[in-house]
Amino acid sequence: MKVEGLNTLPLKIDQETQINSQEKQSFADILKNFIQDVNNDLLTAKQVEQDLAVGKVENIQEAMYLIEKADISFKLLTEIRNKALEAYQEIMRMQV
Repeated sequence: MKVEGLNTLPLKIDQETQINSQEKQSFADILKNFIQDVNNDLLTAKQVEQDLAVGKVENIQEAMYLIEKADISFKLLTEIRNKALEAYQEIMRMQV
């Protein structure tokens, strides 16, 4: 087991500062990128399923990984949509 000294701590803090100081994206941009990623995952999973049906797949574990990744990504996107819709409905029920 390797124990790191405290001398690596400033390096980690500097890296985090650089990440935070980089270009900040808006929530809409982050959501749009996430939707594009989910769409790409779903298209990849569809292609893998077609290849699996034809018999072109050599690594079944990787194929199942890609299919499950697309499924989990889609479920997460659905839950994000549901939470956003619930928040909107809650705001609309507020009395001014």
